[in-house]
Formats: sequence, C-alpha cells, structure tokens
Amino acid sequence: MTINPRDYDLNELREMARKRDDLDDPRPGDDRPDDPRPDDAGEEWGPLDEVGDASMSAGDSFRAGLYRELLPLVGSQGDMEKPYLRGVPDTYAAEFVVFEWLEFLLMHAGYKGAADALAYYESIDWITEDVAGQLNDYLLGIDETGSNDGNDLDVDDHMLSLVYVAKLAGMQRD
Repeated sequence: MTINPRDYDLNELREMARKRDDLDDPRPGDDRPDDPRPDDAGEEWGPLDEVGDASMSAGDSFRAGLYRELLPLVGSQGDMEKPYLRGVPDTYAAEFVVFEWLEFLLMHAGYKGAADALAYYESIDWITEDVAGQLNDYLLGIDETGSNDGNDLDVDDHMLSLVYVAKLAGMQRD
C-alpha cells in the first residue's frame, strides 16, 4: 500500500515526519536513556570545515530532494509512458512553472544551452515535438539577464528538469 501525500493535511505530514525523525535520529544530549551517543559527540566527530565534505553533502542533499519530489509523482502514476509531457497545460499555474523552468535553464546554460536541453528532452521522449516548439517560443520571449552560453548542464540540472516535466504532466491530468 502506498501513501499518497495528497490524502493528508500538510500539518499532519509534518507531524509524522517530526515523530519519525525523533525516533530514528535521536539528537546528542537528549535526555533519553536509549541515546547511544555521548553528550560530547560533536567533539568526537570534529568540525565540518572541510570544503570537499561540505560540498559533497550539499550536492547529495540536493539530489535526494529531487528524488523525493519525483517519487510521489512517478509512484502514484503506474500508467506513465513516454513522452511524459504531451502538451503544455493551459493554466496560469502551469505557465508559471514553465517560465520558472525556462529561466532556470537560461541561468545555467544560456539561450543555446536551454534550446539544446529542450531538443535533448525531445530526443529522449520526455516531451513531444509540439511541446518543444512551444517551449522554444516561450524561451525567445524571456529576457536573459546574464550570459551563460557555453555552460553545460549537469545531471542534477537535468534531474530538476525532469521534476518540472513531471509537475507539468501532473497538471495535465488534474
């Protein structure tokens, strides 16, 4: 049985998450007898001032957040097949998501990189040819503030694009 977050109140989900975190991850210094860590656990582990460790954990955290966003969208839709996005929904909310996505692509890769990304998403059947054309038309109407042409998108950027595709596809079904 899968849990659909849409069936729960947001405050109820937060409370469930807090209870789970308290049970699974006791904090150092808690007054619980079952806390296996000593009060000076922070001293034992040492400071987190190494740049390599901090950036790696931030990247892992970002990627984990993207996976968390994709799981409910993909898990609840057993009938998802390619192309995921067959048309851009005609609502204000969908238009907002489209512009947010395209601005993200522009900021990270410039006009050429964003257009190349849309062509790539079409080639791997995330979006249809019609959607790619419509997104390219929107892309031409956005004013780019900085020039990032020549920057390549990385795996996390493409994964975030898939989150946007999934959000738009979800808006199509609603």
